[in-house]
Amino acid sequence: MAARSDSERAWQTAMKPSVRSQSATLSFAATAALTLLSGCASNVRSTANDPLTIERVLTEPLSGVAGMGRVSAELSKIYGINPSGAKYINRDAKTLADGQVLSLFWLEPPPADFISLGLAAEPCFSTQRALNLTQATPYEGSGKVSAPIYNAFKNGMLVGITSTPDGKCLQTIHIERDK
Repeated sequence: MAARSDSERAWQTAMKPSVRSQSATLSFAATAALTLLSGCASNVRSTANDPLTIERVLTEPLSGVAGMGRVSAELSKIYGINPSGAKYINRDAKTLADGQVLSLFWLEPPPADFISLGLAAEPCFSTQRALNLTQATPYEGSGKVSAPIYNAFKNGMLVGITSTPDGKCLQTIHIERDK
């Protein structure tokens, strides 16, 4: 967002009449805008071709339905199933590219259309790290829960996470459309 406002200011400065030549001002503004934009672009990386990690599982669905589809396809590949098939539940441990271990994979096709994952206790994926990645906030639902629950909403998607009872490690991830 800051890059956009800086670019807009550079453009507005370039468009104001001044003593300096307009071509020099426009040249400076164009260079400044391109520098700002290229700086932002260099920090953006495509995750679609990266190996599946917990970070991708947490963040890619928040880009929209297509992001959830990519994660579903990768998980289906890991578990050797057709992602467009019937309901699928598997409790076999599978290790992701980052060393995190899935202890449960539940794929529910439409109309429910969700993915739920359980994580093994070791290695611990920090709940705080998951919260930083997703910007999830505490769930204030009814009833007593045994572990903290957090939800992130973005681009029509929900990524819900629970932590271990002590709040230190990520325990489950739930992904679905925000209905």
